[in-house]
Amino acid sequence: MSSHIILNKWFGADRSEAARKVAKVFRMNPEEGTGILLQLSEGKPWQFDYKVSDDQMAEASSYLRQLGFQVESKPVIENIARPDEELDMEDADEKKLDLGFHGKSGSLFGIMVGNLLLNILTLGIYHFWGLTRVRRFMWSNTSFNHDRFSYHGTGGELFRGFLKLMGLIILIAGALTLARIYGGEALGLPDLGPVVGENLIAYIISILFSLAMPALMVGAMRYRLSRTAWRGIRFSFRGTRGEALKIYYKGFFLTILTLGLYWPFFKVATERFWRENYYFCDRRIKFTGKGRDLFGSYILALVLSVLTLGLYLFWFQARLKRYLWSHTGFARGTFRFTATGWQFFALKATNLLILVLTLGLGYPWVVVRNQNFLVRHLSLEGASGLDRVVQQAKNADSFGEAAIDAFDIPVAIG
Repeated sequence: MSSHIILNKWFGADRSEAARKVAKVFRMNPEEGTGILLQLSEGKPWQFDYKVSDDQMAEASSYLRQLGFQVESKPVIENIARPDEELDMEDADEKKLDLGFHGKSGSLFGIMVGNLLLNILTLGIYHFWGLTRVRRFMWSNTSFNHDRFSYHGTGGELFRGFLKLMGLIILIAGALTLARIYGGEALGLPDLGPVVGENLIAYIISILFSLAMPALMVGAMRYRLSRTAWRGIRFSFRGTRGEALKIYYKGFFLTILTLGLYWPFFKVATERFWRENYYFCDRRIKFTGKGRDLFGSYILALVLSVLTLGLYLFWFQARLKRYLWSHTGFARGTFRFTATGWQFFALKATNLLILVLTLGLGYPWVVVRNQNFLVRHLSLEGASGLDRVVQQAKNADSFGEAAIDAFDIPVAIG
């Protein structure tokens, strides 16, 4: 059975601490946690919109009561119909759903200039908060079916992830340094000297993080999607690090072994992993692509790219994206991407010209141009039943005391 969590009152002593912790429980920004406390102080109950399981309810209630909250459980009457079945006539209507972008280059330029100044004043520490400001701008100005996305991540979360990463690097470097000094003496190995030794340690750390990159990418994707919402419902990523490591190690090895011929199959395998583990509530994205479908166009691209000094890669990139999106489905619909090779070439060439002529100052205009290009050519056709989507509560998605991985490695599909 599922329930809604309702907070009726708060009797604690430290308002700021309670706001911070309740925000963590419900995966909100600290400001939203403060808003909950303010609402309760006015005598108005607050309800968590998403349903939670009985076990989650018991765990959350116990913790919230320790914080001084008066907690109530409101049972949810479950709909026994499966998400993709027994839709009413309104939901069954097939639609073409378009993306839109409403941001202005000048506004993004102002944000980036402010970020640059604050990065200088804070010796780069503000980078994580600046990145969050940019994401909120991009997310909040991107719409799907006329409803805008929202981003709920914070700079503090990214900064803590960075500290974790730096701590791990320091531990590894320290262990390798001790092994070089004392292990070398014990084994009778020659002293490499400080310069060679430090370079060797840096090289080993680089290899270790390269090997761990697929796992780090999964953590980053989980973080980013868990902080992204549409119509108030958050996304989630449910792939595992083990799956990612298997797919990338196998694909990398076979691509080298076949002198690059395995690449189309490797590409499709990675796309399937990323796309099919995207969830919106209980709806999963579906992917039906096959590596053999891309093999012929890939061989042609290898030949023509040499003959055209690389220019044909724009046409191959457009064809690849059209194929991948046309084999990606959601809510009974299929995505459609319409950009041509010539349009890709014109976009990239113009972007390069803007960056060169403005000495890099035109970067915000390039970002907005790229986003407008994407939303203009991408749509979801034949979708149905989105109005019936209900948030599926999960420990790592709806609430929890600690934030999930915040190792922020940029990842994008498509």
